[in-house]
Amino acid sequence: MNLKALRLFRLTVLHGSLSAAAQAANLSQPAASRLIATLEAELKLTLFERTHQKLLLTLEGERFYREAEHILNGVEEIPTIAGEIRQQTVESLRIITSAPIGATLLPAAIARLRESCRELNCKIDIGSRFDVERQVGSRRYNIGLLSLPVENAIVELAVEPLLQATTQVLMPANHPLAALDRVPVEALADSPFVTLKPQQIWRQRLERLFDGIGRKPRIALEVGSTQLVPRFVEAGFGLGVLDLACCGATTGSGADGSGTVMRPITPATDLTYACILPPAGQRPIARRFIEALREALDTRGQGDRAFRDGVTLLP
Repeated sequence: MNLKALRLFRLTVLHGSLSAAAQAANLSQPAASRLIATLEAELKLTLFERTHQKLLLTLEGERFYREAEHILNGVEEIPTIAGEIRQQTVESLRIITSAPIGATLLPAAIARLRESCRELNCKIDIGSRFDVERQVGSRRYNIGLLSLPVENAIVELAVEPLLQATTQVLMPANHPLAALDRVPVEALADSPFVTLKPQQIWRQRLERLFDGIGRKPRIALEVGSTQLVPRFVEAGFGLGVLDLACCGATTGSGADGSGTVMRPITPATDLTYACILPPAGQRPIARRFIEALREALDTRGQGDRAFRDGVTLLP
């Protein structure tokens, strides 16, 4: 596979034209055209539709770009990776996860790991479920953190379950249902909800809860991230369905009844969270991170009853 052609393909997509891509790659436009044609012939795909002197991505081209982008990004990082190897002065831990999980579970674990590894070089990136699975599979990251099941991996990944978290309803502290220790799903039937968009995992979990009582949830507001749900719940837009593995800082209430609280929903449902690793050649630093994460979760459970009741650590 011609890496120069792949880079030019990526530049063409990013710049929106072959002429701009050719200029960025220090190529003449005829040479750039030949490279793209050679790449299409090698792949046996039509990547661009040529109309009125312009190149537009075909459906095949769009899909190829989505699938290959993380590989192309990895190629761009090769000089940096080589520099780190030459220095050989620090251990490098590369983690990718979703923003809510990262904000809730990672800070205490990284702090604990740094206590025993002062020279730790840690890179944490945020991505979609698709990104986490694919980029760990391509070995760009040596560990990922997500909820199961694994669905989009390009290779079989090593999976280490960490915890099970119980589904809970997030509500204003002064909401009538906040007086209950556990909230029957039937009691939520007419409540408005702040939730994610269709096909996202927390939207699916909400819909499955209501399927059990033969109802559809009343959606008051759709947002793009679980991190936004608590803010809009507190602002009075509706209730939220989350768990304490992805919502770690919104369970307190003020003396005046402001703030939010979480209550388990019955019947109880759990979601399993896990670390995923490449299938072979796992880094020792990744194993040390998992141990630090388990210790941090155990420590939090000892000091936080709500967390202990809502999260079960797995051996």
